Amino acid sequence: MRDSIPKSRKLSDLEEQIIVQFILDLDSRGFPPRLRCVEEMANRLLADREMPPVGKRWASNFYGIRPDEIYNFDETGFIMGVIASGMVVTGAERRGRPKSVQPGNREWITVIQAINAEGQAIPPFIIGTGQYYLANWYRESNLPGDWAIATSPNGWTDNEIGLEWLKHFDRCTTKQSKNRYRLLILDGHESHHSVDFKRYCKANKIITLCMPPHSSHLLQPLDVGCFGLLKKAYGREFEHLIRCSVTHISKPEFFPAFYTAYQAIMTEKNIKAAFRGAGLAPLDPESVISKLDVQLQTPTPVEEVVSPSTPWASKTPKTILEA
Repeated sequence: MRDSIPKSRKLSDLEEQIIVQFILDLDSRGFPPRLRCVEEMANRLLADREMPPVGKRWASNFYGIRPDEIYNFDETGFIMGVIASGMVVTGAERRGRPKSVQPGNREWITVIQAINAEGQAIPPFIIGTGQYYLANWYRESNLPGDWAIATSPNGWTDNEIGLEWLKHFDRCTTKQSKNRYRLLILDGHESHHSVDFKRYCKANKIITLCMPPHSSHLLQPLDVGCFGLLKKAYGREFEHLIRCSVTHISKPEFFPAFYTAYQAIMTEKNIKAAFRGAGLAPLDPESVISKLDVQLQTPTPVEEVVSPSTPWASKTPKTILEA
């Protein structure tokens, strides 16, 4: 009994899985197929059922992922009571590197964020240091109800929290995707590649694309155009608190400051610029390649053997008399 096939599709679920495995097998051997080859594979499967071939753009539209379904996600960290370094104006009599007064709370906060190529940001997922979170963090900070807050002993993410974030991402995007595939661009962090993370993605039509190692500063939109600006904006809010005689920064002070910075930076304009800067939307690989500091090394020339100007003659005596 064959799989039921909707009228809008030509291939069954099983046939699509066969094609995906065909692509992955070739890619694992270093021979990623061209679109034409994928179309030929699909047409052979259809020919077995005496069905007409696929259309010209079938391969490029195989998953039908739109710009608003291309997401990048990553995490960044904040030390709650420490501000980043920056240029300041001081008196001429000051010697050495001047330092600003800081509350000094070194509690770590991790923010997991996802954005898409249409300039949209899903509600952030914030991880604080602790055993549990308090409801008054939302009330006192006026945080939106769709923002997610979790805790861990050190404020870092782990495999369990990574899976919780993925479920948060799915809840925030599944209605918009209308049961279509979503592309999730990520880095190689362990929590992004756990077995449970991959199983959840496969079960919920989320395709993950891992960037090459050590390339986040070039390929990851959040690193290219968002996180740096977000930290600077938070720093400005932080300085304002210090000027207002706030001597200790804890979560009830952090969340409102972060929320103000977030609203100022995570705009459609900045997010689209971040995807453009990473060469992802619109697709522009050359803009990334041009930033690579690659210098071709000229091989050292092989020294040539110079022939003597006079013919070589044997020094061996020819006769006893010559000796």
